[in-house]
Amino acid sequence: MTVRLTTSAAILALIAGLGGTALAQAPADAPATQAAPAAQASPDALPEALAALDLQGLEIETRRGGFREVEGRTADDVKIEATVGPRGELFEAEAEDGALPQSLIEAMLPEAARQHEAMALFTRIDEVKRRPEQVEVKGDAQGGDEIKARFDGRNALVGFEADDGAIPDTVIAALLPPAVRDSQILSQFDRLDEIQLRRGVFMVEGEDSAGEDMRAAVDAEGRVMRFGRADDDRRGPRGDDMRGGPRGHEMRGGEHRRDGHGPRGEWREGKGPGGDGPRGDGPGRGMPDRAAAPAFDPVAVQQRLADAGYGQFGFLRADGPRSLIEATNPQGEAVTLELDPTGELVRETAR
Repeated sequence: MTVRLTTSAAILALIAGLGGTALAQAPADAPATQAAPAAQASPDALPEALAALDLQGLEIETRRGGFREVEGRTADDVKIEATVGPRGELFEAEAEDGALPQSLIEAMLPEAARQHEAMALFTRIDEVKRRPEQVEVKGDAQGGDEIKARFDGRNALVGFEADDGAIPDTVIAALLPPAVRDSQILSQFDRLDEIQLRRGVFMVEGEDSAGEDMRAAVDAEGRVMRFGRADDDRRGPRGDDMRGGPRGHEMRGGEHRRDGHGPRGEWREGKGPGGDGPRGDGPGRGMPDRAAAPAFDPVAVQQRLADAGYGQFGFLRADGPRSLIEATNPQGEAVTLELDPTGELVRETAR
């Protein structure tokens, strides 16, 4: 006798039974009909060079933008601190109490940069920082002095700094073109301890024969764009006349203020002396109300300064044989520029 299944429930039950039987009978090692998807790397995975160190006491802190701060100790008990990007790229690695492992150096510093003659000066590397189009290496030279080297995206040396000593002549030759090395301003340096190439301008720092700090900015043709000495009594100590910091705010006779008032009785916009105190070497009461026009073309001078990276120019004003103009320097700092009678820049001081 034939039994007919007339209800949908019965049909579903039969299908389920047959399917279960088929699955139960399939061997455990039967090949899959579809290829399994490729395994995806965990977003929390560390870069291979960092993970291979098997850091002990590992601590990872995730910051804004997916950047992670990694900290741990190697088997040699060297503390490693690293910054990892959101895509697993190594941006910074620093070693404390020891040298940076060679595997991290090779992972972060291209071989062309590692083979540069400047790298032979390092007896130990303890920090590497990677930035867009730039890699900076910090470590020790022979004798323990701290040195830094900076390479651009093409692995060319574009900066070098010696913390307590002079930069070797071989590195100077690699960084500065002949026109800069042979310029008159470079002859005033007894030694150089920092050279940086920024937007086509060579920033050099060092000392004269008396041990006084000096700075200069020179273009590739040897033209001086900025110059300053730390022994000038109108500026503060090193780091005060061309960079941020507690720079000297005085100009010859006393405090200079942007409103034109103060001990010097500065002139402003040709409107005569403004003086709330002694005039110092400022103009006297019997002087005419307008300063003499400069002997150069202010528009051409301002354009030349703009080409050198200066901006946000203020009013040009006379100060004896000099001319002063407020601006911002290529680093964005508020400065006062001193021009000689021909319009050449001779000094930069902070405001």
